[in-house]
Amino acid sequence: MSPECIFVLDHYNDYISGELLPENATRVENHIRSCPNCEEFLGRAFKIHGRTVGLLRTPAPLSLRNSISNLFDEA
Repeated sequence: MSPECIFVLDHYNDYISGELLPENATRVENHIRSCPNCEEFLGRAFKIHGRTVGLLRTPAPLSLRNSISNLFDEA
């Protein structure tokens, strides 16, 4: 595993979430152009991230929202 592969592994989460400094994001992008393993890894990580974010956007059931609202009303 090259130092650039290790860099990708160490910073992929920040890269996927858009929090990596631009010069480091460019470093990741340059590396994945020449490394099929890291390109595949990042592709899978993006899919998992997308699915996870999608789950977080699922609204809570009305009964749960009402229960929480009732707790605030009682306070």
